Amino acid sequence: MSIFLNNKTGVIKLKLMKKTVFFVALLMIIPLITGMGFNESGSSAPGVSASANKKSFSPGESGVLNISFKTGSKVKIPKEPGVTMELTSGGIEGNGFQDYSGGDGEYISNSKVKYNFRVPDNAVSGSTITITGKVKFGYCTVTDGVCKMANQNFTAKIKVK
Repeated sequence: MSIFLNNKTGVIKLKLMKKTVFFVALLMIIPLITGMGFNESGSSAPGVSASANKKSFSPGESGVLNISFKTGSKVKIPKEPGVTMELTSGGIEGNGFQDYSGGDGEYISNSKVKYNFRVPDNAVSGSTITITGKVKFGYCTVTDGVCKMANQNFTAKIKVK
């Protein structure tokens, strides 16, 4: 490629080339700044929400936390590795997940799991218990088959009768 600095056409070519290089560089830098890669499918870790199977419980009563994964249309939660949960506050006794092995092949049906718990015997009537925890799970992009691990926090509230 030759650059003519003395004629008008060469100056225009040089300016055009500078603008093209600038825009190509800009297109390469924007994904780096925003944290996106060129081959990324746009699937960030799904969010998690939790709710109890009913609003109020008696002291010593058992209940179920419904854990829902907020996935995109092309993201699924695989059964393996299994979903794990750590309760960080609330004083409830965790009794483990209900079986989620049935359903949609290698993925969890409806992107939901159920966790059994028990309200403490000494829970104060009329009080509200805030249950917080962390869920660890895998998620897969269906289009390219890439799977990753995620940790998400959740909060749920129950009232004591």
